[in-house]
Amino acid sequence: AFAALEATAFAPSYHGHLSLRGDAVKSGAVRRHSPRMQSDGSDNKQGGVRNLIDLATSSLATLARGPPGGFVSGYSVELSSEEQARSRLVKEYSESLPSIRPKKPLELYEFEACPFCRKVREALSMLDIDTIVYPCPSEGDRYRPKVMEMGGKTQFPYLMDPNTSYQSYESDAIIQYLFQTYGDGIVPLELSLGPVTTLTCGAVSALRPGKGRKARSVGPAPEQVLELWGYESAPPVRLVRETLCELELPYKSITVARGSIKSQELKDTAGKFQVPYLVDPNTGVSMFESADICAYLEETYGSSSSSSSTTTTPSRSEPSSAEAAAPAKEAGGPSWEDAEEDPLDPMNKPPVVVEGSDKGQGPGWDDDVKEEAKDAPVVVEAEIVSDDDKDASSSKP
Repeated sequence: AFAALEATAFAPSYHGHLSLRGDAVKSGAVRRHSPRMQSDGSDNKQGGVRNLIDLATSSLATLARGPPGGFVSGYSVELSSEEQARSRLVKEYSESLPSIRPKKPLELYEFEACPFCRKVREALSMLDIDTIVYPCPSEGDRYRPKVMEMGGKTQFPYLMDPNTSYQSYESDAIIQYLFQTYGDGIVPLELSLGPVTTLTCGAVSALRPGKGRKARSVGPAPEQVLELWGYESAPPVRLVRETLCELELPYKSITVARGSIKSQELKDTAGKFQVPYLVDPNTGVSMFESADICAYLEETYGSSSSSSSTTTTPSRSEPSSAEAAAPAKEAGGPSWEDAEEDPLDPMNKPPVVVEGSDKGQGPGWDDDVKEEAKDAPVVVEAEIVSDDDKDASSSKP
């Protein structure tokens, strides 16, 4: 696994990678430049260094936690037969996982940096169970209220199994349920060491400070959930999950840990076995490479996508003449400019400083002025003439 990571991180073609996108990814007919390649050389160089740092810290996080989540439960390997050796030298499989899988994907409400959520994700990866993940990072408002509505508190992880109607908050109870229902009933040692398990899971978050913890969603949720192929302990997959979590993007986690029966399915779908692999049914995009995927998510669902659709509205203090006159005509009263110049309008009286107000500073309307403004009659515009012009204006109707 780490040899594959090294090849991905330091290969000469890494920074010049061309992403495969759309339906043509299977045939290889279409190739487009990845979003991070559409910039000048300096941005490319800085982005490449940042990507390598992210991969390095994510790899250290994997070393701190160890192998849980990287291999299916009961993992075994053997040399392939002569016929199978043409495509693969070894055969990876599980000796303990049952062949029956959940008919419906489980639903998990969690956030990436939570050590208790990590324990549950590791169990799901070891059991080779697909899950629809609803990210609930701090300050997120997309799925956190739903957890409060369903369970009565915002505590994570929160698992729902539509196949059995099981619901629970506690990570240890969830793990026990998962192995009893979809495994051999025995929780692996690395998930049952109590505080040791929690501390090592927390070390992963410590090595990735601030990542996958706080929400920064900027737009509506996609109509269809995204698909992410990977497994818990893979360092590049962790980088993609962090971005999905921070943007509060729901996704279907398709686990393909070592020994997964879905490894061949990924190879048939994408043309090779490599993770992470993202499929976005909303745009028809499918792609490898964690850096390209993160750049795509930022461009499509992050701040860069919202800035392009943001429109500038004129300030209320400086409205255009047409906008200022429109509300006045509809209401039958003076416009904003008229109201500032009309001496008969009681609302144009100077503000009165209120002594002993709650804020203790600034001008405010006193009670008499408020009452006068409230009960003031409607002012009708009229022509005002001086005494010298009375004779001249007496002939006017």
